[in-house]
Amino acid sequence: MRYDAHMPDLEHRHAAERAHCPGCGAALELAAQEVHVLCRYCGTESKIVRRLRVLEPELPDGPPPKAPIDPSKDYGHWGTEALVWGILNGTVLAEQVAMANALDNWPHANETMGRLLPHYVSFMLTAPDELDHAMRGVIGKLICSNKLPLRNLAIRAGQRFGFSNPGSKGLLFSLSLGDAGTVKLLLEIAEWASEQGLTDYAKHALIGVQTAIGREADYRHLCNQILIDRLPYVHGQVAEWILRHLRNELDVGFRQPRAPMLELLDDMASEHPELVEPLSKALRPCRHAENIPDWEQRIRQVRRLRCMPAKLAALETMGRPPNDMSQPATQVAVDELSALVHDETLGKAAANVLAELFWVGEGVPRPMQSLIDAGGEGLPKRIQEAFRLRTGQR
Repeated sequence: MRYDAHMPDLEHRHAAERAHCPGCGAALELAAQEVHVLCRYCGTESKIVRRLRVLEPELPDGPPPKAPIDPSKDYGHWGTEALVWGILNGTVLAEQVAMANALDNWPHANETMGRLLPHYVSFMLTAPDELDHAMRGVIGKLICSNKLPLRNLAIRAGQRFGFSNPGSKGLLFSLSLGDAGTVKLLLEIAEWASEQGLTDYAKHALIGVQTAIGREADYRHLCNQILIDRLPYVHGQVAEWILRHLRNELDVGFRQPRAPMLELLDDMASEHPELVEPLSKALRPCRHAENIPDWEQRIRQVRRLRCMPAKLAALETMGRPPNDMSQPATQVAVDELSALVHDETLGKAAANVLAELFWVGEGVPRPMQSLIDAGGEGLPKRIQEAFRLRTGQR
């Protein structure tokens, strides 16, 4: 290819995912080893300054939107492409906002809008807050669409433009409507922003994570598992938010299952001891056992845990046993915990768990009576007092 001294140089900045054609503004496909690139829309040839490319998500990129045919300002009758053109080329903020509000309508969540997303979201990055806020609506509708290709286009736009400075808070809000599908992406954006010192942008990304989890009905536990898995690798703003979320979710009172939390606490005792205390606090709101198998699993997990802080947290968050506790399940608890009641660290918590078993079923359960007969006055006072209270002794 012959070098043209008048060929425009395009700088591929780290903050941007693609270079744009100086002729028509369309995004250019950046091949890994090519120094020059030819615009497939207008034919303009350009030289790319930086050879190292950032890999980008696959996102169909069409030519810029066309100008509207109807010159009136009855935006409700404008088509999708005309509204996008008006927003991107407008000079009066109030009119741009009005066009964005008109675009925030379900009929505009269509293939044309999907094709124009790269131009549209790129513009949002530097738009005034009021306009950025208004422009987010149609992206949210794409993400909420029952057409999977449109949802995927919107998510890929988030992958491409979410890691930008300046960034679009409107885009973050739109991504938060994606339920479980965008939790990981928003969390990664929050981590990146926090590392870059963009604390306000990180905060809005984390609000987006919370919103997405709050909207999720079927896979909420998987969303929380994503947070648990990421906790050992984040710090500062993001780590504090995850711990606060796990300790007490902000909307509907959902609680993360205990088992994975205890396993994480067990691992962190040696890898990140500074997380032991906050993780223990995060476990305290856990629910009581839902059924007998759940109770037995909780009891047996105490032995499987390796470190004392995890064992103690497991005992302290055991909760009450089910009212219909069977004799065999009660025996499991006695077998697993009776040896711990004299332990200096675990004794009190183990005694509290066993004391609750006096109140299941009618009368004193046989395994608990056997425990009293064998241990007598050598048992912790908590267990002795519970036995006397259950049998009506003073």
